[in-house]
Amino acid sequence: MRIKDLTVFIMGAGLICLLGFIVYDEFTLAREQGGPVDQNIIELLQMSLTGVIGIVAGHISGRESK
Repeated sequence: MRIKDLTVFIMGAGLICLLGFIVYDEFTLAREQGGPVDQNIIELLQMSLTGVIGIVAGHISGRESK
């Protein structure tokens, strides 16, 4: 595994973990307060997942063949 592959993996995994913590916190807060989940959090999740998929897809398609 090259350093570039490792960097993309760490960046993608780290972002997914961070998003997981944010979503968990927001859902817990909404459950405790008895209100709906903030729509901005759902939009953040959708946009971030699209970005991660784009980064990984760009890395895979731009990788040199072995």
